[in-house]
Formats: sequence, C-alpha cells, structure tokens
Amino acid sequence: MLRMMKNKQGGMTLVELMVGSAVGLIVLAAVLATYISVARSASEVLASAKLNAELRAAMDMMVSEIRRAGSWTATPAERENGDNPFTRRTCTQISDINILDSGKAIEFSYNGSFLGSAEGTVFGYRLDDQSIKTLQCNIDSAQPSLCQTGVLLTTDWERLTDENNVVIEALTFSTQGSRCMNLTQSGQTWVVSTVSSLSACNSATTGYVANTNDRLLEKRQITVRLVGRLKEQSEFRMVLEQAVLLPNDRVFNVPAPCP
Repeated sequence: MLRMMKNKQGGMTLVELMVGSAVGLIVLAAVLATYISVARSASEVLASAKLNAELRAAMDMMVSEIRRAGSWTATPAERENGDNPFTRRTCTQISDINILDSGKAIEFSYNGSFLGSAEGTVFGYRLDDQSIKTLQCNIDSAQPSLCQTGVLLTTDWERLTDENNVVIEALTFSTQGSRCMNLTQSGQTWVVSTVSSLSACNSATTGYVANTNDRLLEKRQITVRLVGRLKEQSEFRMVLEQAVLLPNDRVFNVPAPCP
C-alpha cells in the first residue's frame, strides 16, 4: 500500500516579514545618510575651493604688481643721481606708493613701458562696492600730472572680482614693517611698527625728523589683507594676508618743508 507524502510548503510569518522590512529600511537609511554626507562634503569642498581660487587669484595679481613698484630702466648717470621718477614724493607730485582712502586703496607706478626713464604706468587697487577694482594709467612725460598717484580715486576703475560670485568684505594696505635709514647719519634707522598708511621716512610715522639734505633710504614693505566670502553661501569666508617686500628701494634727499 502506497502512502502519499504531502510536502509542506515553507513560508514567512508576518512577524518575520516585518522584521526583515525594518532591517532593510535601517540599511537603506544608513546608505542614504552616507550619500547625503558625501554629497554635502563634496559641495563644501567645491565651494571652499571656488572661494580660495577667486581670492588667491586677486591676491597674487595685487602682490605681483605691487612688488614692481618703483622699478626703473635708468641709465647709469640717472641711477647715480638717484632721482627715481617712480618714487617721488614732492609738494606737487607723488609717483611713489601711496595708500589712500583710510587704507582701502593703493596706487603706485613703475617703468612698465620700458620706453624711457620718465614714462611708465600707474597701477591701483581699491575696495569699492564689495569688489576689488583695478586701475591702469599710462604716464605721458609731457603731462605727468594727468597720471600720478593720489589724484585718480575719482576716475573710472574696472572690477577685478565678480560681485555675483564673491563678496569682498575688507581690503586694506599698510606700510607696517617698512624701514627708513639715514645714510648721512649712519646708524639711524626706524621701523613702521604699527598699521599705517604713511611711508617709513615720513616724520609723522615715527616722530623722527631728519635734517634737510640728509640722504635717506627707504626699504618698503606693504602688507595686504583681504577678506571675502561667497555671495550665495555666506558661511564660506576666507581671510588672506601677505607681506610684500619691494626689491626697489626708495633713495632721496630730505627736501625743505613745503610752503
């Protein structure tokens, strides 16, 4: 007599199904959390890199140009005389580095055209309307007063940074770290020890007053401080600061006081 064996079909109980679903949801939530974290980190890295690139490019350009201030393609006789046309500070003309607008602007000149010792270019950088603006003016030796530092803040300046991407919160220039040496009275040296917009050899900077016709040498240093943030992601903010030591020293004789 044959016996018929009935195969029992296995299955999942409702409890097992609910437990399995719960475990699956936990795993899925962990995966989603990891993905969101990675995506957010990637977005933050991209935003930080974008801000760094924008500010670093602006800083590098300013530093590169400021370092050229006072460069001069002079003849040996002109150098012996020492009257560098790009470092003058007289009662009627300033071609030397000039910090203006409470430290928010800088203008300077150098012989960028290489056409002659009296011809060159005035450059400038300033903070205006939450942007860095730049200026370039070619010096005409026949009319030097039309292009000199200290008189160009009201003329047209071009934007260097894009205000739609980066907001410039602060831009300042200082002569802190500059030194002035009296070559006539050897051993007398003074340093700009605080944030200042004045040249190191300006008596108002340190209180030291040289005698008329004393020969002074000014080793100039400009400290640039830049603060900016992304416009759409204001939490991304960066501060850059760099000291620029100028290779072209300013050498001059102390003039009589201006009338």
